[in-house]
Parts: sequence; structure tokens; C-alpha cells
Amino acid sequence: MKKRLRLIFAGFCVSFAIMAALSLFALKQFSGLIENSEEVDDTYILISRLYELGNLTKETDILERSYLLTRDSDYLFEMEGLIQKLIPAKDSLGKYISKDPEQKGYAANLGSELVEKRDKVRATILAFDTSMAAPPLALLRDEIAARQRVEQYLSKMRSRAHKALKEHAKVKIYYQEVTFSSIRYLLTIFAFITLVLFFFMIRELKRRMAFQEELQMKVADLKRSHAELEQIAYAVSHDLQEPLRKIQIFSNRLSLKKKDRLDEESILTLDRINSSASRMHELIDDLMNLTNLLQDEHTEPADLNELLQLVLGDLDERIHESGATIQAEVMPVISGHRKQIQLLLRSLIDNALKFAQENKKPVVSIRHDRVNALELRDYNITVPDEQLFDRITIADNGIGFEDKFINKMFQIFQSLHNKESGYSGKGIGLAICQRVMANHGGYIIAHGRPQIGATFRLYFPIKN
Repeated sequence: MKKRLRLIFAGFCVSFAIMAALSLFALKQFSGLIENSEEVDDTYILISRLYELGNLTKETDILERSYLLTRDSDYLFEMEGLIQKLIPAKDSLGKYISKDPEQKGYAANLGSELVEKRDKVRATILAFDTSMAAPPLALLRDEIAARQRVEQYLSKMRSRAHKALKEHAKVKIYYQEVTFSSIRYLLTIFAFITLVLFFFMIRELKRRMAFQEELQMKVADLKRSHAELEQIAYAVSHDLQEPLRKIQIFSNRLSLKKKDRLDEESILTLDRINSSASRMHELIDDLMNLTNLLQDEHTEPADLNELLQLVLGDLDERIHESGATIQAEVMPVISGHRKQIQLLLRSLIDNALKFAQENKKPVVSIRHDRVNALELRDYNITVPDEQLFDRITIADNGIGFEDKFINKMFQIFQSLHNKESGYSGKGIGLAICQRVMANHGGYIIAHGRPQIGATFRLYFPIKN
């Protein structure tokens, strides 16, 4: 399933990359189309301004001739106004020819010719006003030559602009075709990839729905199995306990009533029967404790100091008999299941008393400190770096164990000591401890040294 999801994700990434590339290409072409359209608009404006400038020079010539023929000062005044507009009109062309060096050269020459034409016109009018006769022929020829040069440069600039306009029109058609093609291909590829991904997503959704149904069936089976387990646990705690009690009662009754008639071997046999029944009774109690840990419970604040005192009160007689010393620091208040934590502490302290060395009084040390997640990495446990833990360390000076047996210790009915060793471990206590820590989202780490002692570290996660 993860492989299929990775394939779908890879397909989505590829499709996104393709669409992004096509989109950037289409955007680039569209930008080129806009830029070309702006240049077309500038070219149209340039042509219009060139015609306006040409008309302005022609009107100037007409007003000059009208003044020379009529000596009407109104023509002279209007002509002078038009002459003053020639150079600004030429300068206004610079905005539209800034990207064309050839047009800029024409415009510079045109400006020079307009200045010369202006000076020639004014010289002709001055000569006419001074002599009150026709201007000199040479002066008129120079003015006509300047006028022709102005017309030549205007014509060249208009021709250049029309040529540029045709080129822009071709480029515009190219950009339009490429842009529309890019958008069409983009939409086609997007539609195709979307349909393919939609098909895969629908198929994956159907598979997940089928998996969900299968999972729900398994959950139902698990609940049914759990209910059966509870029934079995009930039968164990009630139906099997009763025969054990009767075995103990009858063996005790037999040993009391027939005590004088029984030989030593028979008495020893009855004691073994009674001892085995008691041990079986304890095993059933431990199995019940382990089974009850599977049930969900609501968490609540649990004061470990209070729970520790309850455990020490339950074990007071054993502590007194063994002469044990319990050294406990101040414990924190954590969020958890009070009964489970009490069972956890009882199991660990009970083990410390049970597996004490001969001729050596037990010493049990219980400490608390706060640590971060880095410490658990040494045990190949991966947790977020920012997670903090309340670490409870329970250490004793008992017979200890070798670290190679750590994994075996936490398995149910796995004991490191046989019956002949003199230690009565049943192989359930540490399995209960591990289950309790798992229910709290924590960890239990064990470390031992033979004939020196055992250390158990409990890591309870601190919830923010």
C-alpha cells in the first residue's frame, strides 16, 4: 500500500513539474505577446506623430507663402507659433524610437534639418521685411533644399516604422499561435494527468475501503476474542480457585486429623500438595492481574509517594522479616492509572526482597530525576528530542542477573531461576511491569550484575 501511495505521489510530482514548466513557458510567451503588442502600439503612435510633424512643416510653408503674398501679419504670427512647435514635436518622438538605433540617427538628423529650416524661414522673412521686395533667390533655394531634406528624413522614418510594424505583426502572429498552443497542450496534459490520478485515487480508495472493512471485521473478531478472554479469566478466578481451596482445606484437614497415624513421608507429601496449591493460587492471581491490564482505564493524577507508601504497607511484614532497608526519595505526581502503577511498584520491590542474597540484608533504593529523550537512544528507542521523562530508578543489592537475559526476563512464565535454586519466581511479575509501562506510553529498562544487584529504570513521559 505504501508503494502505491509513493507511485501516486511520484506521478503527482511529475505532473506538477510538467504543468509548471508548460505554465512558465506559456507565461513567457504571453509576456512576449504583451510586449510585442505594446511595441505595435508605440509604432502606430510614432507613424501618427511623424505625419503630424510633416503636416506641421507643410502648414508652416503655406503660412510663409501667404505672408509673402499678402503681407498680412496674422499669417506671420501664426507661422511663428507653428515654428516654435517643430522642435518639441520632434523631441516627442524619442519615447517611441528608443529601441531602434537607426531611427534615433534619423531623428537626430531630422532635428538638425528642422533647426536649419527654421533659421532659413526666419532669414527669408527678415530679408523680405527689410527690402520690402522679393527675397533673394539663393535664400529661397536654400530654404527649399532644407524643406526637402526634412521631408526625406520624415519619409525614411515613416518607411522604417511601417517596416517595423510588419515585423511586429509577424511576431504577434507567432506569439499568438505559440501561446494558444501552449495553453491547449497545458490543458490537455492537465486533463489527462488529472484523469489518471483520479483513476488511481479511486482505485486506492476502493482498496482502502476494502481494507477498512477487513480491519473492522478483525476488530470485531478481536473484541470477541477479548470477551472470550475475559470469560476465561473469570472462569480461572472463580471456577479454578475453588478446587484449589478445597485441595488446601482437605490436605490441611487430613494432616491434622491423621497426624498421629501418618509417617514422615506422608506428612511431607501433604505439605508439598498444600505448597503447590498455594503456588497455583498465586499464579492465578498474577494471571488475573495481567489480564486486567488489558482493560482501558481513565488516567488521573497519581502521587507516587502515596502509592509507594501503600505498597510498603502491604509488604511491611516481608520487609520486617528480611530486615530490608528501603531508601526512597521524594517522588513526583504523574498522570496514569493508580492501580496499575501500584501493581508495578509492588512487583519490583517484591522482586528485590525475593531475590536477595543469603546472609545479606536487602537494601532497596528508589530515586527520581527528570531526563530527556537522548538517554533512551542508547537502548535503540526513538522518541522526539523534545520529549521529557520522569525517571524512577529502583535498585537493589540482590543476586542480580546477566544482561544477556534481559529480553527473556520480560516474557511471561520466563524465570531465570529454577526451583532448585531456592528462589520462588513465577515469571509473571516483570511481564506485568512491562505491560503497565506500555499502557502509560513509557519504557522499562533493566540492568543487572550477578551477586551485586539489579537496577530497573522506569521512564514515564511528561505530557505538556
